[in-house]
Amino acid sequence: MKLWLLPIVALSLVACTGNNGDKALTNYQQRLARVFDTPLPNGDLAAPAPLLAERDLKQALPDLRIDLTDAYASRRCGLDTLIGERNSSLGKVYSASKQLSYELRFLQQLAQCLQQRWDSDELLAQLQQVYQQKQLSIDIAFNNMLLTDDTLRKELLGIRKTLPLKDAPGYSETWQALSELTRLQQLIAEQNWHAASQIDIEQQLQRLYQFNFVGRLQYSLRLSQHQLAQLNAMLEQHNSTTLCPGGRDSEQLQILANIFGKYFIPEVQLYTVELSRYQQQLWPLLQQLYQHTPLITPLQQRFEQHYDGMRTELSHHVTWWQNLNRQCPLALNATVKGP
Repeated sequence: MKLWLLPIVALSLVACTGNNGDKALTNYQQRLARVFDTPLPNGDLAAPAPLLAERDLKQALPDLRIDLTDAYASRRCGLDTLIGERNSSLGKVYSASKQLSYELRFLQQLAQCLQQRWDSDELLAQLQQVYQQKQLSIDIAFNNMLLTDDTLRKELLGIRKTLPLKDAPGYSETWQALSELTRLQQLIAEQNWHAASQIDIEQQLQRLYQFNFVGRLQYSLRLSQHQLAQLNAMLEQHNSTTLCPGGRDSEQLQILANIFGKYFIPEVQLYTVELSRYQQQLWPLLQQLYQHTPLITPLQQRFEQHYDGMRTELSHHVTWWQNLNRQCPLALNATVKGP
């Protein structure tokens, strides 16, 4: 989507409307409303698609008990330390992420154990059975982390705070954290327990918690779509017939041209381009993580649908300016690009 005019201002020049994108959109909205002597658009932002409650998503892990009458077996494999850890007071209240880390370390240790020579076929068979059962339950542990971890739930539920106009802090850290979690997902699918157990899950969650970038992104997409839709509804009441009858210039048109060049180009457009960049990089990672979970549909609505809605509203908005520029003596000099 392009409105071909000629360059007017450097896109890097951002007017002083506050750092966050919603402030830029609100300021732009207010200025246009004053020009048209029109009440500001109103209407509450619709609630996002609801997520299932944590209690409806968590699954119980199979209660596996290793009944090794010969303590030699557990000591030889190093399982006695892990079993003791799980049975400790802290181990009994592990979070979903710590539980997953424990399960991965247990599988890695048990895989090494099974490569040793065993004189007792009975003990070997018992260990092999535990290994098979643990492999079958690891997906439950991973999904429990995805669906019930406090940090991830906060990201998925969102936060009522938009991202900055540009260069939002935490983007690279968020991308790295999500990339590591998707790599963990792949390693589990490959049953590469050694590599999977080396990933520091808590570190990735801490990166997400620190910036809450994903939660802010989804709110920014929703609010941008909403504000642009309000703007478009207001602008639909005005066209070249009322703004420049007979193609005549006016002070109102000059003010509109100034608002377009000073606030739409370096702020609103820049903001939507930044949101698009974040969405195109982060959503595929979220989609990969949650594609086989009960949350994929509401997440698609929260991210994909609002992103597409923002793009559609922006396209309609640019079309209004294009039509006005062709039919009225606005003489806009800029290149407008959609997200």
